[in-house]
Amino acid sequence: MSTSKEDFSLPTTPDASAPTATYTASCHCGSFTYTVTQSPPLNDPSATVMECNCSICARNGYLFVYVPDERVQFTKGSIEEFKSYFFASKKMAHYFCGTCGASCMARSVDPGFFPGMTCVNVRMFEDVDLKTLNLKPADGKSYDPTTAA
Repeated sequence: MSTSKEDFSLPTTPDASAPTATYTASCHCGSFTYTVTQSPPLNDPSATVMECNCSICARNGYLFVYVPDERVQFTKGSIEEFKSYFFASKKMAHYFCGTCGASCMARSVDPGFFPGMTCVNVRMFEDVDLKTLNLKPADGKSYDPTTAA
């Protein structure tokens, strides 16, 4: 995997007129249920899902899409009710269910890093065939947040 700057580019808010699709998601036990409105839809050829090789992404099997915070709507539970975990730079809170342990999402706690965006684990989405996703590898293992622009 490359370590080019594009592997670490911060996501941007999609254009308001861009096509979207709303996905239903939950942790394994159902303590947390939520919808995620993604643009472009996952079946769009331009849609990418990030597959990072850093220690937490690899161990939790994260496949991330990045959506504006307001496009994650909880129908049961809330982001504040998740258990959270911080490591390395401590810029991101990784949220998981305290009952079943499912790793659902991550959100920045640093206003200058992924501002207003939630990294949502597509593995929690219902009725999405993971084999059809356009995965984009990222070399998070080599990422040094102290030198990132």
